[in-house]
Amino acid sequence: MCLIPNIIKTPLNYTGNKSRILDQILPLFPKKINRFVDLCCGGASVGLNVVDRAKEVVCLDINKEVVYILQTLLLFPEKSIITKVEDIIKEFGLSDTFNNGYEEYKKYIDGNNGLKNFNKDGYMKLREHFNNSNLDIYNRAFHLLVLLSYGFNNDIRFNSSGKFNMPIGKTDFNGSMRDKLKSFKQGTSGKNIKFYLADFSIVKEFELGKNDFVYVDPPYLITNAVYNENAGWGEQQEKKLLETLDYLHKTGVKFALSNVLSKEGKTNTILASWIKKNGFKVIDINYHYRSASYNKKNRGANEKEIVVLNYAPTE
Repeated sequence: MCLIPNIIKTPLNYTGNKSRILDQILPLFPKKINRFVDLCCGGASVGLNVVDRAKEVVCLDINKEVVYILQTLLLFPEKSIITKVEDIIKEFGLSDTFNNGYEEYKKYIDGNNGLKNFNKDGYMKLREHFNNSNLDIYNRAFHLLVLLSYGFNNDIRFNSSGKFNMPIGKTDFNGSMRDKLKSFKQGTSGKNIKFYLADFSIVKEFELGKNDFVYVDPPYLITNAVYNENAGWGEQQEKKLLETLDYLHKTGVKFALSNVLSKEGKTNTILASWIKKNGFKVIDINYHYRSASYNKKNRGANEKEIVVLNYAPTE
């Protein structure tokens, strides 16, 4: 568990998010940053927690649904978001334990299924509506937030056809989900943070300087997470990312790269060779995501998670 108090929570339970280890990552970053750029932001748990030390935070990702929901939640007031979400909950006949109490649905609970039995039909109708209706960006974001609240482990996943395909979960838009939304809204209020739909290589066009800082937590080449399904990340993307970081290094821009160097007897040889060639500093991360929903196989397997720096962390 992260030991940093009062962290800003992301409303997205994104695969491999770094909220659990922010206390190991954030102290490595420069104390004062002009522009902070997160190249593969996902749920933006890192970028959200740099807003107080950077003049500007720019978060990039190529997952349009993730970017659109973050942009929407940033734009709309908290009260408006809650109202819209509750309207969708009523429209599809989903449970609302926050307003109605858990006892209201107790008779529908069977064993360890939580609210699954009550919400299954409404959830499937909502998922079909989201996947097959021509919703505008904002309405897609609101509907997706509801799907995440009621879906399995609150995870976000799309198939190769771009359809949201998470099965029904046990919970609903409860106090915990509302607290995350509140944390996001309060933490970003008055802060200079932006979310963009873009590939990481666009950072070469940013004209960054020595007081800027780049962080990247890409999909991991040798893991079996959801983002590695459907050929989501391979050697070509890995090499392209490292070439982009080479460019930043040559232009004097500091960066930090999160990655997994070895797991289950496999080693990311591309990454290992790149680190050795450049002589970059490697920091071991003391945490394993064995209980994470995406870590589907060999949860107890040895894993070496690292952060690679092209600077001394005291700078």
